[in-house]
Parts: sequence; C-alpha cells; structure tokens
Amino acid sequence: MKTTKIFRSILCTASLSSLTAAMLLSLAACDNKDYSNASPFDSVVYLDVAQQKDVTSFTFNRLIETGQQTIAAQLSQPTGSDVNVSIKVDPTLVNTYNARLETDYTLLAPKYYTLSTEQAVIPQGKTISAPVTIDFDALTELTIDAGYLLPVTISQATGGIGILDGSKTICYIIRRSSAITTAVNLKDNYFEVPGFDKNSPTADIVNDLKQLTYEAIIRVNDFKYGAKTKNICTIMGIEQYCLLRLGDTGFPLQQLQFAANENKIPNADNSKLLLPNEWYHVAVVYDTEARTASIYLDGREQSRAEDYGNGLPINLGMQERGKQFMFKIGHSYGEPDDMSRQLDGEICEVRIWNTARTQEEIYKNMYNIEDPENAPGLCAYWKFNEGEGDIAKDFSGHGNDAKAHNKAVLWPAGIEVTQKNKE
Repeated sequence: MKTTKIFRSILCTASLSSLTAAMLLSLAACDNKDYSNASPFDSVVYLDVAQQKDVTSFTFNRLIETGQQTIAAQLSQPTGSDVNVSIKVDPTLVNTYNARLETDYTLLAPKYYTLSTEQAVIPQGKTISAPVTIDFDALTELTIDAGYLLPVTISQATGGIGILDGSKTICYIIRRSSAITTAVNLKDNYFEVPGFDKNSPTADIVNDLKQLTYEAIIRVNDFKYGAKTKNICTIMGIEQYCLLRLGDTGFPLQQLQFAANENKIPNADNSKLLLPNEWYHVAVVYDTEARTASIYLDGREQSRAEDYGNGLPINLGMQERGKQFMFKIGHSYGEPDDMSRQLDGEICEVRIWNTARTQEEIYKNMYNIEDPENAPGLCAYWKFNEGEGDIAKDFSGHGNDAKAHNKAVLWPAGIEVTQKNKE
C-alpha cells in the first residue's frame, strides 16, 4: 500500500538520522577534552527536530487560523567560538520529498508562514541555539484536506562547521483537516465533573434520565497497561451503577461492555474485540422504560439486549463525593490515585444525552454536533479540543466543565481521527 511505503521511507530515514546523531552525541558526552582550542571540524551542525526523522506532520482543525512550530540549530559538540547557522525554506526540495513520499503536494506559499529569524546563533561553548519559530497565519484560507510541504533546512554554517546531511532538513506536511485533530491522553489521568456532585445547581440536567445515550471517540494505545492489577479500561460513567467500559472479570479486555445496576451487556465474545491504536466511535443507548440497551461501534449496532435493567431512571448527579462512586471519564474504581482501571489512550467527543439516539442519528453525527447548545436532549458535551490545560469545556451550554485529576495533562500532537462515516 502507498501509506505503508510512506511510513517505511520515513522510518528508514529516521533510523539512519537517529543513529548518526546518537553516535555523535555519545562521543560528545563521553569526551572531557577542552574545546576552547578544538578544531571546528570536530563538530557538525543539524536541526534538533530532525534528529529522529526529517518529515513531520502539522495537521490542524479546519477552523484554526494560526499555528507555530519551533526548531533550533544544534552542534554535536561545543566549539571555541560562536557559530552562525543560516536557516531557510528550500522550495527545490519539494520534488525530492514528493518523490520519496509518493505524494503530489504543493509548496506552502510564503504568505502563510514567517521564520522568526534566518540566522540562528550557537554561542561559544554551547551546543544549541535559541529557538527559531515558524509562525503560521491565515490557515483557514488553505484548501481543506489538501497537502502542502514546507522544507526548512540549514544552508550554511560559519567557522568551517560541517552540516549533517541526514538531519539538516525538517519537512513539514501541512494539512488543514476536516477531521478531529485534538484529543486528550488519559494514561495515568482522568476527568471528573464537579457540577455533577449531589446538590450542585447544574446536576439536575443528568438526573431522572428515562433514556440515556453515552458517546465517545476513543483510541486505546495499550489494553494491557497495568494488566497485573486490572481487567477493565474505563471509558465513562459511574462504577457499579452506569458504566461504559472495556473488559471485565472473565470478559475480553478488548471488548466493549455496558453495566447498569450490575446488569451487563453483551456476553463475552472474541469476535467483538477492538484493536489497539485504532480510532473508534463508541456509544450505548439505554431506554429504562422499554428496558432495552444497545452498544454501537462506529455508528453500527454491535450488541443489543431486551428485558434489560430494572426499569428505574438513571441519576448521574446524585452521588456524594467521598461517600459514593462519582461520574468520571477514564476512571471508575478505587481511591482517587488508583489508576488500575484507567484508559491508556486518547478520548474526545464525549457526550451524554437524555434521549435514546437512533442508529441514524449516531452514525450521522459521530464526529461533531452542530449548534450543541440547541441540540435537543444533549445534557453534556466535552469535545476535548482545548489542546492545553486541565479543563474540558462543556459545549452543551449547561456549565458542567470537566476537570483533570492530574494537572499535568498530555495533549498529543499529530492527531487525526479517521472519519468512518465518510469512507
């Protein structure tokens, strides 16, 4: 496949660049000589971001107007004088990268980017320059889902310093994507909703739910992370009450399960396993009055149960903190710092509805809800599109923002969620 060839090419170049840089850096680290009188030919210069690979993606949401990338010039070992390094965008490299990647991308026009400087200085006795920023602007003018290339390279260095060919260039693949490009990583972390605490003025929106739909987009990186102490990966809900999760005792860890008042759907089934590193839209629809429950995977019904549950409405905002299990995203059981049932992966587009969403409604709106504040039945909606910080806004308009348990929240770069309802 074309994609496979692209990644093989990138990985091959990455391995060679990484090996070269690693050898040079290890020599510098182990050498105690005085560099004040060292020959400049003992050192070479390269771009720090190109040490591992010389191609990287800058993918962003179609609504994003501006962006930034940061690079620096780096020496394999310090020298006895300042080194001036010339950095530029080289349009002549576009054909080279297109041939290597088997693409037909165009050069990003100069109106969309600015280099903070074209002269990076590595001070005497140091090995790295101050950061050089590439500031992007007017990105909403770019064609959606089109590809653009921006090869940034070292053209020369003063003092007779050599340039490391395999790591002198970083080529950015620029894409204004129609897909979701931001999600939060929940490894060793989770989100709580303080507004769902009992007696909170914003909790009633998720109480007395005669019908309930949970939705989320997830990508599990490692189902077995912490496997010695768990057999569950929590997606969202309340432990021992109303929980959407992966796995259970005697149940495949890679299979979706919904448990309401300890009634579980479906039965264990090895034909329904999710794969690691794959984006999925998951949903469960529970009608307490009709006593039916259905699990949907990528907008298609995967499992269904009749005569399900106890017929009582669901209350997600009646729990007392410190006394009962609370509603959480990515965590369900044990002490607050107990991560034994956490979700090692990314999540976004988390929603709670007070309606039994139909298969058509779920499939059509897997990746976005237009005008969420006026969407009938939408009780809570965390897009997780912030890209920074420890607060996830509630886009439903009900004010129930979610807050991370650990403030050091990881927002991975380079995310692009596959839109399976457009395939």
